[in-house]
Formats: sequence, C-alpha cells, structure tokens
Amino acid sequence: MDAVSVLQKEFCKVESKHKELQEGLSNMDDLIAAIENNQDLDCNWYLNQVKTELTNISVSHKDWHGSISRFGKVIDKQLTENVSFFTNRDLISGRNSHLLHQLICEHFLRQGNLDLVEKFIKDSDHQLEESKKRPFVDLNQIVGCLKKRDLEPALRWCENNRPALKKRGSSLEFMLHRLNFITLIKERDTAAALKYAQILGEFVDTHKKQLQRLMGSLLYVSTGIENSAYNDLIDPQHWLDICDVFTKEACSLMGLSKESPLSITVDAGCKALPALNSIRQVMEAKQLWGLKDELPCEVDLGPSCQFHSFIRLSNSQSSVHKIQPSDEVRMWTRDL
Repeated sequence: MDAVSVLQKEFCKVESKHKELQEGLSNMDDLIAAIENNQDLDCNWYLNQVKTELTNISVSHKDWHGSISRFGKVIDKQLTENVSFFTNRDLISGRNSHLLHQLICEHFLRQGNLDLVEKFIKDSDHQLEESKKRPFVDLNQIVGCLKKRDLEPALRWCENNRPALKKRGSSLEFMLHRLNFITLIKERDTAAALKYAQILGEFVDTHKKQLQRLMGSLLYVSTGIENSAYNDLIDPQHWLDICDVFTKEACSLMGLSKESPLSITVDAGCKALPALNSIRQVMEAKQLWGLKDELPCEVDLGPSCQFHSFIRLSNSQSSVHKIQPSDEVRMWTRDL
C-alpha cells in the first residue's frame, strides 16, 4: 500500500472519531433544548441522560485526540521521501504567482477564515477586490447560523435565489424546510407541525416520497419519533450535511466550482506523487522533468479529478479568427 493510501485510511479514522464527538455534542444540545422548553419533565431521567452523554463525549474526545496523535506519527513514518525534485518553481513564480495567491485567498474565504485572508493579503502584497470578498462573508455568516441550527437566514437566501436554484434542480430549500418540520416533531408540537406541513406542500411535485415519510412521522409525535421507524429523520448528520450542501449551492451560483480549486490541486498532486516517484530514476537519467508543461507519464486521478470542457458558441455570423476570438466563446468545466 502506497503512502497516500495509508494516510487516507488513517485520516478516515480521524474523521470517524470527530463525527462521533460531533454527534455526542449534538445530542447534548438536544437535551439542553428539551430541558429549557419543557417545564413538566422527569428530572431524574434527564439527569441520567446528561451524565451518559457527558461520559460518551469524554470518551469520544479522548479517542479523537488519540487518532490525531497516531495520524501525526503515520505522516512522519510514511512521508520520508524528498519531493523537491518534482517541484517546478516556474509554474508558481512570476505572473503565475498572482493566480496562486488568488487560489489561496479563495480557499480560506470559503472556509470563513477572513482574518487569515487579510493577513495573507498583507504579507503577500496581493490585491483582492472587496466585491470578491463580500459574497464569501455573507456565505459564511449563513453557514455560521446553520451550525447554530438557525435556518432563517438560509431560507431567506433561498427565497431570494429561488429561480436560479429551481433551474439547477436544487433540493436545498426543501432540505431546510424538512429540518424545520422535524424540529417541530421532536418538540412534539403537533399544531405547529401541521401548520408547517402546508409550506412543505409546495414540494409535492419534486419530493413526493420524502413528503410521505414526513407526514407519516406525525403519527409518532406523542410517543416520540426516536422510537419509531422514522428515527433516521432526526439523525444529527442532517445538520452537518446542510452546511456542505448550502456552501456548494452558493458557490455554484457565484460561478465557482463546488470544491476549492486549491484542495483539488493538492489532492491531485498527492495522488500523482507515488507514480512520479516510481519512475524518478528514469526521469533523472533522461532529464525528462521540466522539458514540457506536462507530466512524463499518465496518472489516474480518479473520477473526482476528471473535468471535461465544452465550448458554447454564439449565433453571430461575424467571422472569428485566431487573433480576435469571439467574446461569446467560453470554456466551462462541469463544476461551474
């Protein structure tokens, strides 16, 4: 097994432990909300539940830190090769350095690290227009609200961008309303859930089967949905998924790829390194590296890194030649 595969396997373990910790914290938030909203509660039962969740969170936190420590050791053990041989500095210097700085800024803007971006701009002397930062600021404010389980800002954004979302066939708005509906079911507020079901009726043409399940969950309001066949609807993972879905939809509407270009580039480079390292001696002997703006061998990066360009032509009858190509001829990747 190559080093990259070993690291990916170990990183999956870190992600798994982090997910367990997040689920425990989410369950604790649910218990706190239930205690705050319910005056007539069984104190002993809730106290035992809180103690159980605290124990689970403590164990998950310890396991998570242990997996991070092991991951660091695996990195030190696996990444022993000197990869400076494969570095083509001409690609990230001169005029190309501006593009690299732009990719770095966009990557951290996507993640909401605005202070880090400002620091990077200052240190690198990179110019970034305020108009390019503003959409990311708004996006991350909404994502921050989603993490706090406040859906209203995201629903307002969907309402303002509904035509574009419908054109894309997006399910984002339905997913947000579904979370609102399930929250009412968990709170055992039958009247509010029935009233909210009228809003869900707007999606009957596109999400009929999912709506049928949501309506079926109403039968278990009094006994608790967690004890029914519909308990998957209250899986905390839905709250984590909605943040990713919103980010991808918002980036798509802004004309950006679903994934960070910098992340894709680093991922592709990591996948290519083992193949390049295996033919390193041949490359050094024949001085193949750096002669052309291409890799000396074919590297399979998998379907996630495959992009197919297509050309959109205008209906203009005017001639197009090599020096002055038509402005209507554009290249688009499948993710835009």
